Amino acid sequence: MIKIKAPEVYINEENILQHAGEYIAKLGNYTLVIGGKTALKIAGPGVFESLNSEKIKYEIEEFSGYCTFANIDKYAELSNRLGVNIIIGIGGGKVLDLVKAIGEKTNLPVVTIPTIAATCAAWSALSVIYNDKGEHIDYLLLEKSPKLILADTNIISEAPARYLNAGIGDTIVKWYEAAPHLSDNSDISLRIGLQTAKLALNILEKYADELHVQHKESYVKSQYKDVVDSIIILAGLVGSINGGKHRAAIGHAIHNGLTYIPDTKGTLHGEKVIFGLIVQFVLEGKSEEEIARLINLLNKLELPVTLGQLGIKDNIHDKIQIIADSVNFDSSELENLNFQVNKDLIIKAITKVDELGSSSLKLKAIV
Repeated sequence: MIKIKAPEVYINEENILQHAGEYIAKLGNYTLVIGGKTALKIAGPGVFESLNSEKIKYEIEEFSGYCTFANIDKYAELSNRLGVNIIIGIGGGKVLDLVKAIGEKTNLPVVTIPTIAATCAAWSALSVIYNDKGEHIDYLLLEKSPKLILADTNIISEAPARYLNAGIGDTIVKWYEAAPHLSDNSDISLRIGLQTAKLALNILEKYADELHVQHKESYVKSQYKDVVDSIIILAGLVGSINGGKHRAAIGHAIHNGLTYIPDTKGTLHGEKVIFGLIVQFVLEGKSEEEIARLINLLNKLELPVTLGQLGIKDNIHDKIQIIADSVNFDSSELENLNFQVNKDLIIKAITKVDELGSSSLKLKAIV
């Protein structure tokens, strides 16, 4: 059985939040709005003015924590107590994952309003679950994607470039993680996911470097929208095609291990995941030229290529061991891979990546 989950409506448009109420009114008339402090400050005024114009009642909850099972229960209970009939999330991945899970628990329609394009969380039928310390503990597969996604490119483009770069990194990983699992007997869900991820990869390879160096005022708007759509739509769709089979995702597994190192708390999801992709390249035995090409791209995008850039600067061997210990795949998840994955190899690969990344930074400094 194959399940493909997608929102009913996705709009990527300048100033769309000025018309948010028109779309949200089709879903209900009383909403709980959950958002980060900065996101509410930036996007809130336009959204709330539009809600007011449509006579949609709303309650606002500022959120600064992690998407935990406890927070899902807390806000689901609040939603039920208030009697709202819509859940709206404004912000980045943690908030959007939270509201999707709340919607699932309460059976209420969800609206996601991303203020950054750092992940595919606005779209994907998946919530990443952490504990209160920010350590990854689970993935919550959801029955459906949000009902409505409103992506205001004016707001997204004003976010620090670091967020877009992290989103580019997270999206690049999608194809490389899935490709090694492809075989003559692969089911259609994997093939659909791979083709979707490949389209995203092609768009990012074409435009990402150019967008990174351009000033915001000189963005070619159609190209910028394509990049945002690749991060939100295409990567989100890859994560929302479920053929019922779990496959090892090396980059994300390394990300999960990195969350257990407190030093990395200041880094973004995509920054940790893309470092994990370099580790995968080493595990795969890719050529030095291929690895160098990836590292050079990441240097241009100011994405991490060393443990130090992820915040890990002491007791390095012990911390690499913690990361490796957290990577646990069962045999079925690894069955189609043509390279080995075990703790010893992961430790060696992370160490190698750190060395290669450090060398690239020294060379970059000389140039």
